[in-house]
Amino acid sequence: MYPTMFKIPYLPEWLADIKSYGVMMTIAFLSGIWMACRRADRSKANADIVLNAGFIALICGVAGARAMFVLHYWDTRFATQSNPFLAIFDIRAGGLEFWGGPLLTIPVLGIYLRYIAKASVRWYLDITAPSLAWGLAITRIGCFLNGCCWGAVCVDHKDPTELKAQYPWAVRFPYGSAAMVQQYRFGQLTLPKELIYLIEPVGEGIPLPAEWIQAAVHEGPDHRRQLEQRYQQAFNDLKAAHSAGTEGPAYQAAKEKEQAARAALSSYSETMAGRVDLHCRRNTMTLDELAQLASIYRSRPVHPAQLYETISALLICWLLIKLFYYRRRHGIVLPWFLILYSISRVLHEAIRQDNPLDVGGLTISQAISAGTFLAGVLWLYIIYTRMPMVSPRVVPFEYPEEPPTATARKR
Repeated sequence: MYPTMFKIPYLPEWLADIKSYGVMMTIAFLSGIWMACRRADRSKANADIVLNAGFIALICGVAGARAMFVLHYWDTRFATQSNPFLAIFDIRAGGLEFWGGPLLTIPVLGIYLRYIAKASVRWYLDITAPSLAWGLAITRIGCFLNGCCWGAVCVDHKDPTELKAQYPWAVRFPYGSAAMVQQYRFGQLTLPKELIYLIEPVGEGIPLPAEWIQAAVHEGPDHRRQLEQRYQQAFNDLKAAHSAGTEGPAYQAAKEKEQAARAALSSYSETMAGRVDLHCRRNTMTLDELAQLASIYRSRPVHPAQLYETISALLICWLLIKLFYYRRRHGIVLPWFLILYSISRVLHEAIRQDNPLDVGGLTISQAISAGTFLAGVLWLYIIYTRMPMVSPRVVPFEYPEEPPTATARKR
């Protein structure tokens, strides 16, 4: 699990992190567009139209996936925020749901191709459909690195501790991961009391967040003592300045220094590192002991559902490419994507544990997949019964001939 692929030096902390999911999404977009442009060239389509469609798909795909996530988790993830409007646009905090992308992108691309590019909608959607499956396959690797979209618990029930993996490819995510926290909340995992943080107003115990421990380790175990020493020194300097008189710049400077040191010390308990420091003192343990204990506990083995979907999406991509080159009727590649991926998504959701069953006993992705499956079947029916085999708007694209150079004219 590597949510941050690397950091850019000399930048602020909130801007320095380069997220693994964002890197994989970028790779998926660029490689998917390149593959679609190659298909366009081979089929004598206009690669510029495909490139424009790719950028439209990128914008609409991210916007639609984010919109679906916000609507799905508004009550639990956004309504409780101090500023829900800003939280909507904080994509770096995570939160995209795949189906929202195609549901927005497909109609927008249809409008662009029909009314702006004035090209065959069926032909160009056929060209771009395999890249949709390819992009999904690559971005699911980003999900795996990010630790989201995890699978259900996968343990050998013959093992008395139920910690041994049922399959050799099962994975265990590190302490503090979303999978581990959910397993604790579901009663699938137990943790020692030293790793349980009590929320005082409600008395609820949660796993001590890993980012808190990382912040405390980054600041060091003696940070609170250093703040106390700094305040004591500032207080002594203020007393000395006070004895010399309360007027003049020396006293005002000492007073401001003492106020700043007192504010830093009083607010330390509300910081992540301060909460960990208080937690360590309550449990009579050092920060190193706490960090070592946290490194031991991981999630129970789970299905790598993200990689399962990568494999199935690559298979769908391969099938769609073959279908594209051997098809006799325009417009059938995208509906076949809807049919194949809908079946695949329903099966994958059955072994995932991150999505709640909040739509009639199904996850929201399963419910949408049922609708997209029917839409794909209806789409194929209309194409085979109501549309000509070859789109009448298909016009082979030919690159304009280059004008002769001055040297060639002289000859």
